Formats: sequence, C-alpha cells, structure tokens
Amino acid sequence: MSSISKNDHVDGIAQVVWQLCEYRGKPDARAAVLAQVAQLLRADYAASFVWDEQQQRSTRRCAVNIDETHLDAYDIFFHQVDLITPAMRTVREATSVDRVIHRPNLLHSQFYQDFLKPAHMNHGINVYFVDQGRDLGDLRLWRAAGDPPFGEREERILKELTPFFVRALCPPVHVDSPLSQRETEVAQWVARGATDKQIARELGIAFTTVRTHLKNAMAKLECVNRTQLSRHFDA
Repeated sequence: MSSISKNDHVDGIAQVVWQLCEYRGKPDARAAVLAQVAQLLRADYAASFVWDEQQQRSTRRCAVNIDETHLDAYDIFFHQVDLITPAMRTVREATSVDRVIHRPNLLHSQFYQDFLKPAHMNHGINVYFVDQGRDLGDLRLWRAAGDPPFGEREERILKELTPFFVRALCPPVHVDSPLSQRETEVAQWVARGATDKQIARELGIAFTTVRTHLKNAMAKLECVNRTQLSRHFDA
C-alpha cells in the first residue's frame, strides 16, 4: 500500500463527498464510490451490503477486488456463519473489527478460516449507515495479511464521511407518490436501466416478486411501459 499525503487525504475525501452528492438518492450510490473509499483507506478489498430486516441477512452487494464466486459463496452459505456483521451492526459507527471481536476468536472461526482467509482478508473495518432506525447500507473494508491493521486514521475518515453517506443513501422522498417503499426501489432501478433479473439480485428478492412490484408501480402511476415509469424517477 502506498502512502497518502495530507493533501491527497483531503482531496480523496472531497472526491468521495462530491460523488455521493452526484449519486444522492440513486440506487447505485454505494457502488459509485466504493473503489474511492478503498483507496482512501488503503484497503486491499472492499464490499458493501444493505441489511434486510425481514430476511435477517445482508443483501444488494457490491464489491472491489473480491471475486464474484467468493461473494456468491457468502450469499449462499457464509452469511449464516458470519460472526462479524451481527456484532458490528450493534456498534453502527466506523470501528475496526479487532475493537469488537477478540482476534483469537475471529482467527479460529469458520468464517475466517473458510471465507476471509482464502480471500486474503485479514484486517477489517466496518461502518453501518442508519437513518431513523432504517438500514441504508454499509462499508466493509479489508487489508491483507502483512499489512498493518486499520487504526484511528481510518475510523476518523469514515466517521467524517458518514453523514454524507446517510444523505446519499436515503431514498428520495416523493410526497405524492402512491408507491410502497419496495415498489419505489424497483422503479428506481428500472429508471437506471436495470433488467428485472438484475433488480432481483440487487434487492435480494425473487424475480417474480420484482415483476409484481413493477406491475403494481406501473398501475398506480398509470404507466403503460418501463419508459414512462422511468420518467417519474429521473434524477
């Protein structure tokens, strides 16, 4: 990992803030800035999810430098033995994993041995973004073995960025919209050009459920096609 000067530090934060402002209210805001945040924190690997309270699991993933098959394995199985997320979600603010989970316990866990270690993820830092009790998304950043652990510098940067993430990740308010929250999310993805299969994957719901929400949204807004629906959510 290369060193970052004070000017680079300030410029890096400014670039992330600018990007978050540009993507405010858009469903791909997390993915748009994830690589920049990883570079700013000198992280080798980065991932972001949104906690789904109904499913009790992390969904809507995006990642930097983590193999898709490895992420598939997390979705299929390893989320069930993930001892980090439940513990870190109770903290909420930016915190290194070692502050919350006793390192020997982590190193001897199935999650570390079979998921983190094979992907070379050794030192972690997490932050979870919440607005009025609602989970908006998170950042999970990792360094490889041989790199120094995350410290106060990285925690401070993420704490500085937190209010900007919260504002960017809060869904836009449509005062007159008759749509439910999930119908709104589906319509927003449609406006970004996503297919129904892509939306199902991003939201962690079934393809048929996407079609139901889409049908309901079009009926409520009296739209005859996806193009008309998209116009309601252009931002």
